[in-house]
Amino acid sequence: MRGSGSTSAEVMVLIGTRPEGVKTAPLVRQLRLDTRFTATVVDTGQHPGRVGEALAPFGLTAGVTLEPVRHTGSLAELAAALITATDAVLAEHRPAAVVVQGGTLTALVGGVVAFWHHLPVVHLEAGLRTHDLDRPFPEEANRAMLARFAALHLAPTPTAHRHLLDEGVPEERIVVTGNTVVDALHHLIDHGLAQPPRWIDPTRRLIVATLHRRENWGGGVFGVCAGLRHLARRHPDVQIVMVTHPNPTLGAEVTAQLGRTPGIRLTPPLPYPEMVGLLSVADLVITDSGGLQEEAGTLGVPVLVTRETTERPEIVSSGYGTLVGTDPERIIAAAAAELAVRSLAERTSAFGDGQASVRAVAAIADLLALPTKPVEPTRLPVPVASVASNVPVRAA
Repeated sequence: MRGSGSTSAEVMVLIGTRPEGVKTAPLVRQLRLDTRFTATVVDTGQHPGRVGEALAPFGLTAGVTLEPVRHTGSLAELAAALITATDAVLAEHRPAAVVVQGGTLTALVGGVVAFWHHLPVVHLEAGLRTHDLDRPFPEEANRAMLARFAALHLAPTPTAHRHLLDEGVPEERIVVTGNTVVDALHHLIDHGLAQPPRWIDPTRRLIVATLHRRENWGGGVFGVCAGLRHLARRHPDVQIVMVTHPNPTLGAEVTAQLGRTPGIRLTPPLPYPEMVGLLSVADLVITDSGGLQEEAGTLGVPVLVTRETTERPEIVSSGYGTLVGTDPERIIAAAAAELAVRSLAERTSAFGDGQASVRAVAAIADLLALPTKPVEPTRLPVPVASVASNVPVRAA
């Protein structure tokens, strides 16, 4: 088999951002429990330092770290640097398969370069679509391009599976696994790692907000921030925590809009376990993040999605999410409705049961025609209600 001459198959996992790190960590852990595989983790350097932060709570580190040279910060410059660096590491290792996750530039470049090397590409979280190439940008196009040449599509939901079939992907190349972010949440909660920041006031209701999508830069930022300012004035009993994005331009915009608003606290990105802890005690999440839609939905927290479309329609159909765009009036009205009555007891998560990584490893073994080996789950599935009940609870 390809990969260091050992009897195990080397699977190379390319990661460039914190969300990729979180969602691939359960898969890497499961691969390393299986003697048929050797898992090599590559930090592509797309977001320097963030991958290591994401992997640490799972007891993982990157085996290879790339350092793409950047001067302008443009997508084209980063893509060119990633192509060269990824090409070199694939030529050196010649793994049996390459795993990419989601719709990031790392995923697209990693998939393309692996394809050029005639290596099978495994796309984790395949099939997410809005059918609008501008929303989210550029992730929607990146995912669609990956679907053209991936050898194995690990779809998180039946909806994603249907999208791939509609695009002509053969049924036998698609496996519905659930979303590995649920596996990640279970790991943190089971190990007591998901603790909210100490500065949270347990006597007040909590809104957690984030904002980072490129299509929301500019006017969208102003609209969302206007809505948050109004909510802070109308609901003085509610604390609003805005987790800012590391992009300095975006961070400066948000700080200028919200930095002096009573009732709103700005905080830089939190370590992932602390972010999960924050979500676990939230009453409402306002975000344009795809990952937060999944995480909040799994934890039983309602979400206002500050976009007009979502590639995760399950958040809306399950009753957890509402699309509000960036119009402040829509945000204010929807938030007021959620704060007035929070009744999610009968709603269930549409994103998985915490066993996605087990199914993914079995599918990769099948792709590589490895000897059949029963892979025991590392833990029993935990119902969503149990997940929510195991996190810290705020005083009424």
